[in-house]
Amino acid sequence: MFIGLMFLLALSTAENVQVPPEPGLYYLTPQGPVRLEGHAVAVSRPHKKVPVPGVGGGQARAEILGIHAEREVSSSPVFYYRVPAGSESTGAGDLVLVKLRKHEKLREFTVSGEADWSASSGIPLRSQVQFNTRQVESGVFRLEPADDLVAGEYGFYLFRGRELPGLLYDFSVEDAGQ
Repeated sequence: MFIGLMFLLALSTAENVQVPPEPGLYYLTPQGPVRLEGHAVAVSRPHKKVPVPGVGGGQARAEILGIHAEREVSSSPVFYYRVPAGSESTGAGDLVLVKLRKHEKLREFTVSGEADWSASSGIPLRSQVQFNTRQVESGVFRLEPADDLVAGEYGFYLFRGRELPGLLYDFSVEDAGQ
């Protein structure tokens, strides 16, 4: 009974969250939503001096400087996304939750690949993390990972077309034992 009451209280509290009017991604803290700043990502493509038929081509990777995000979140975070004006029809559909790989002084994830005469575009499923989305008001969506996140680096990636670099709203999940 007590657990059920706490669950209902948590749901009603979550729906009363006042998301700021500015478009963007917000992490829900006990004090309220905190804005996560989007960072433009650089896309790195492998370069071959001589193309070799039948040999894998490589992957295009989106990269961001730093081995850790500034914002640390819990393993079961809740986010709110307010879409820019005029984008209400796509909702949160333009966001992809990705797990980042650390590499020297940066973090990266694959955005497309090319191998043995075939190419793919879009973020491979092995780099994506499933999340649930629910519209809570016009232009505002609640986002939650489908499962608790393991320690590591993550981000919501927003593709903005060929003319603008994609944005990454990055965050870290620390190991609970630390």
